[in-house]
Amino acid sequence: MIAVPLPSLLPLLVVLLPLLGAVLLGVFGHQRRWLAPLALGTSGLTFGLVLVLVSTVRQGFQPEIALMQLAPPMRIVLGVDALGALFALTIAALFPLALAYALKSLADDAHLKRFLALVLAAQGLMLGVAFADNLLTLLAFYELFSLISYPLIVHDRTPKALAAGLKYIVYIIVGGVFILTGIIVVYALAGDLAFVPGGLLSADVARTPALLAWVCLMVGFGVKAALMPLHGWVADAHPAAPPPFSAILSGVMVAAGSFGILRVLFEIFGAQLLGQLGVMPWLATIAGISAVLAGALAIGEDEFKRRLAYSTISQMAYVALAIALLSELALVGALVHISHHAFIKAGLFFCAGLIVAVTGFKKVSEFDGLARRMPATAVMLTLLALAMIGVPPLSGFLSKWLLGVGLIEAGGLLPLGVLVIGTLLAAAYLWPVIFRIWLPREDVKRAESAWARQPTLMLIALAATAVLTVVLGLAATLPGGPLELARLAAAQLIGADG
Repeated sequence: MIAVPLPSLLPLLVVLLPLLGAVLLGVFGHQRRWLAPLALGTSGLTFGLVLVLVSTVRQGFQPEIALMQLAPPMRIVLGVDALGALFALTIAALFPLALAYALKSLADDAHLKRFLALVLAAQGLMLGVAFADNLLTLLAFYELFSLISYPLIVHDRTPKALAAGLKYIVYIIVGGVFILTGIIVVYALAGDLAFVPGGLLSADVARTPALLAWVCLMVGFGVKAALMPLHGWVADAHPAAPPPFSAILSGVMVAAGSFGILRVLFEIFGAQLLGQLGVMPWLATIAGISAVLAGALAIGEDEFKRRLAYSTISQMAYVALAIALLSELALVGALVHISHHAFIKAGLFFCAGLIVAVTGFKKVSEFDGLARRMPATAVMLTLLALAMIGVPPLSGFLSKWLLGVGLIEAGGLLPLGVLVIGTLLAAAYLWPVIFRIWLPREDVKRAESAWARQPTLMLIALAATAVLTVVLGLAATLPGGPLELARLAAAQLIGADG
């Protein structure tokens, strides 16, 4: 289906609303009674407007608005296609949960107002990434949200957080330089930076500069996508950041790198040119190694949040592997997995934060008998871990099933083998967590005969991710859901190449 352009202010309003909320928090946030209404009200209204955009895209329209022209033909343009709508829907649904969680988990933090304002600003900038209609717009919003993430990662100001933040910012700056270099080469080759279904670059473009552009853009976006060996910031930044932002980091920030790779491969290069360049087997190899190696490294991590960080690297590598095969069915699986993984992993980071808040435990080896003290958290952690492994009928099973069918159709048994090995590794690093929390312990039974009181708002945010994990598995064909949008997006990205 070819989307019909529709001039609209709505994409701009969706981007600006969280930014306005951040400003209002800065002005009125000193009165703590305004924190929750402003943060949750702004983010919730943004989610409602994104639903309107999703409905518009499903009707075959592409809302768009040109913001400014720097120099012909370099313009800042927002446009909402099926791919952008899917990513925006995931962002808009996750951020209110993270904000609600933060209102309780950081209730005693003197800098709560600043944290909430920065999270809202990050939401607006990430939505700008989702709606970017050309490479220049994508770069602008991508770099802005990357930079605003730094104070969120180092929020606690501990030596560990500051070291993680320094590593993160170095990686991001270097990655940004590679992206900018790639964009300059693309502009020199095509004279434009627009996203074009089927590819902006012509099939007869000069091979050497095209390869240079591909390498620069893959390295640049690969940093945020956490493809090995560009993943060094992930395992430090996730544990250092407060749990609400860890959920965002793992749920949608890493996915932004995969989103950038999708735009570049299918709307700048196109499947035909990529086939001529012969570069996709290299991406598939890197992604396969990342999926397996990161899963293996997760097994050896005792700190729960570091284990989850390596899990994110492994899970997002499945997406890159599916993208590399240039198959519509595999691409559907990859896009669904981006969305489903976001809610599963966010829920697991919420669990990690709750466990620390109630018990102070950060290491898996300390989780023995935890279910007796935190039964609700234990139940939802178990459900989310099973979803991440891929147990039916949860959402993780559906996305991995779609990935598996697409991988075997497009690439045969070897890509499928990577998915199977990665799934077995996920069971190896998550099953011990499940086993330990339900492990009967007499000393815990005597010492903790009463259930520990758990923060209600944090539990509600966690429960929402668990419910979404079940609903997205059992009712995957819901109109406007990730599966429908993924099919529309894959058809637009691949279909243009025949």
